[in-house]
Amino acid sequence: MRPTIARAFAFAALTALCVACNKPAAPASAASEPAKPAIPTIAAAPAPAADPTPAAAPGKFGEPLSAVAAIAAQDVIADPLKYNDKDIKVTGKVSGVCQKKGCWMTLSTGDPQGQSVRISFKDYGFFVPKDCMGKTATVEGHFAAKTISAAEAQHYAQDAVKEGETARKVTAPQHTLALVATGVEIL
Repeated sequence: MRPTIARAFAFAALTALCVACNKPAAPASAASEPAKPAIPTIAAAPAPAADPTPAAAPGKFGEPLSAVAAIAAQDVIADPLKYNDKDIKVTGKVSGVCQKKGCWMTLSTGDPQGQSVRISFKDYGFFVPKDCMGKTATVEGHFAAKTISAAEAQHYAQDAVKEGETARKVTAPQHTLALVATGVEIL
C-alpha cells in the first residue's frame, strides 16, 4: 500500500506544478520596474434612496369619519341647543389637549377668548397627539350641552397645563359643550 500513497502524493505535486506553469509569464519590462501602487478608484456616490415615508397624511384616530358634511365649530358654539343630544360632525381649531395622555381635546373657532367644545373619546378607546394644538380637526360623535362639577372642571384644568405652568383654579360647576367622539381627523 505504501507505493500507492507515494504515487498519489507525487501525482498531486505534479498537477500543482502544471497548473502553476500554465499562468502567463510577466513581461520582462514589468519585472524590472518597481511595482506601482494601485490607484484607488472613486465610486460614484449612490443615488439617494427615495423617502419611503409618504407625504404627511392627516392623523386619523378611532373609527373612520362618515361622508356627512361637517359643521363649523363656530356654528355649534353659537347655537348649542340646536345640536344638543345629537350625533354630529364638527370641524374647528384644536385649542387645548390633555398634556398627560392626549385623552381629551377642545375645538374652538380660533378665538382664544371664545368658548370651545370639549372632546372626549368613546370608551377611552383612543388618544390624540399632545402636540396637535393649533391644527384643524374634524370630529364625529355625540354632542351635548351640559354642566360639569367644579372637581371635574379642575381636573381638566390641571390636565391642560404644560410642565412648569400652574392650572387655573375652578371653584364652581361649569357649563360646557361636550362631544364624545367615535372618530377624529387632524390635519
